[in-house]
Amino acid sequence: MKIARSLLFVILGLSPLAAKQDRPNVLVFLIDDLGWADLGSQGSQFYETPHIDKLAASGVRLLNSYSANPVCSPTRAALMTGKAPQRVGITQWIPQPSKVHLPEGELTVAETFQAAGYRTGYIGKWHLGEKANQLPTSHGFDWMKAVNRAGQPASYFYPYQRKSKRGNYWDVPDLDAGQQGDYLTDAMTDHALEFLKDNREKPFFLYFAHYAVHTPIQAPADLIKKYEAKVSKMYGESKAAGIPERDGTISRSRQDHAAYAAMLENLDANVGRVLERLEDLQLTENTIIVFTSDNGGHCHLPKAPGVTSNLPLRSGKGWTYEGGIRIPTLISWKEKIRPQVSTTPMISMDLYPTLLELTGQELLPHQHLDGRSLASALLTGASETLEQRSLCWTYPHQHGSGHRPSHAIRKGEWKMIHFESDQSRELYDLKKDPGERHNLARQEPQKVKELWQELQDWIEKTTPPASE
Repeated sequence: MKIARSLLFVILGLSPLAAKQDRPNVLVFLIDDLGWADLGSQGSQFYETPHIDKLAASGVRLLNSYSANPVCSPTRAALMTGKAPQRVGITQWIPQPSKVHLPEGELTVAETFQAAGYRTGYIGKWHLGEKANQLPTSHGFDWMKAVNRAGQPASYFYPYQRKSKRGNYWDVPDLDAGQQGDYLTDAMTDHALEFLKDNREKPFFLYFAHYAVHTPIQAPADLIKKYEAKVSKMYGESKAAGIPERDGTISRSRQDHAAYAAMLENLDANVGRVLERLEDLQLTENTIIVFTSDNGGHCHLPKAPGVTSNLPLRSGKGWTYEGGIRIPTLISWKEKIRPQVSTTPMISMDLYPTLLELTGQELLPHQHLDGRSLASALLTGASETLEQRSLCWTYPHQHGSGHRPSHAIRKGEWKMIHFESDQSRELYDLKKDPGERHNLARQEPQKVKELWQELQDWIEKTTPPASE
């Protein structure tokens, strides 16, 4: 049983604080399956994301931002806890039904904000437990809307549900008042606008976890027609060639999927609605806004390409190549953070301590064990210690993308990947070769050895014994 919250705060040296209007609000947009190259501000010439691009221009755009894992549930656990996913026993996306869930004893980032007097809210995809006592309201969120018990909706169109013999996991609750033709991303945003209006007089922490742009790939018909015309204008009758990849898989070679582009434009419009509401309520200046993704774009399948292209990065969701783990991350705080482009490496676990420090709270190093605060880098510029630190990944599973178990490490500009299936290792110089096309393992055996030893040590250190 989870320790009573008040007792847990005492044990950790925390004390609930009265709400102060001068404390910055926090708004986190977590997008599902959004690729590193899927935004105009990230270089896309096909997708249209003007509102998100405007957000990017107002704050820090982190070019070397990474998800904790190439699939969703582990990264979501890392964001909530500040720990590498394996520390909390979540190394794969969680199917339904499942006994896997975010452990009760973890002090989540939401609970720390709750203790500091913030009103905490959660909208959308959770995917860290399916039972009533495993949902966001059991992990520090006062308010919760549109959270289903699965990893995706049955449909993006009302009534957003389906029944199966396994159970009713795909229903999206709190949206019962809709009507035929209503679109899920629009309906969820309506709830977000309600939350902002109701909590404008007190500090808030709102975590808006979109289901978009995860499958099923569905979008409003008028937007799909718009992008079908754009595909024709840009590419004529030509067909995109697939990019052959490891283990017989294929990546998409260009961004040209009309329905996916339409989903993304609708998402952008809804982000714009939220940003406009902040402006209307005069909350923009003192609100920290984070926009990020849970893994790389879905570009890669065994027999056909996925729905987006992550070029110039290699591969996509489900793989430890850059396209599977490098993600777009934007952090804006108009009152304190100047607009800039940062090369400082960041990983999902860093968000927890970063938000604590930016909002004037004490860091909790025994909780966010694997996260580092980026506050100084965001406020004053690059930090050499952050630039040169090692980032590591372990994904010991097969995946529908064709992936077989692999592990990876990035240190400075070096990136090494170890594949279990054939015990091979690949080494890349990301500064010269961000697309990971020139394997230097044979030319640099000592570097491979050093990185492999460090990666093994990290996996051993962060993976609890099987009996635990």
